[in-house]
Amino acid sequence: MPLQNRVTPFSTIERDPARGLFTGNRGILHNHQQQLVTTRWRHKAWIVCELQFKGWHRKLMQPGHWTELFFLDEATAFAAGHRPCALCRRTAYKRFLTLAQHSSAKLLDNTLHAERTQIQPLQPIKELPNFTIFAISNNAWLKHNSNSLPWTHNGYLAAQQIPPGTLVRPLTPQLTQMILATGYQPILHPSAKF
Repeated sequence: MPLQNRVTPFSTIERDPARGLFTGNRGILHNHQQQLVTTRWRHKAWIVCELQFKGWHRKLMQPGHWTELFFLDEATAFAAGHRPCALCRRTAYKRFLTLAQHSSAKLLDNTLHAERTQIQPLQPIKELPNFTIFAISNNAWLKHNSNSLPWTHNGYLAAQQIPPGTLVRPLTPQLTQMILATGYQPILHPSAKF
């Protein structure tokens, strides 16, 4: 049975055999039996990391070590409230920090934490920047121009057009939306075909 460590754009952590393109963490969320405990985070620095870095290898959910989480792609991690890691994704982190107009990781993490713990109001889909993930009912979608792609743990489904005035609930935090609007293009799963 797969571990409960696959993150959705809703920021929930589920069991699914899909791994995705990125890993990351929110601190130690599991017990000695590799089961998640009641909290969704232990600190405000929610990061998204490379799957491979300097040949380092980790055993998943080891006692006393951070819980390895997995994301379909960078857009999914951003929607869940994560930001690039300052160690393994240094270039992406520096660009993200600069575009956020924040002077430190601590300030960035505080802003993102305040936003990711709030439910955003409905707004017309046409107002969202490209690569924002939004929800219609209990389904997550990735926006790109006039097309939107349904999200799954295994990848995106075929693009569909949603009328521009349709009210949707953004999942990607507002600060990250601002960064996407300036031209930051997240790394997407190969199934994202527009």
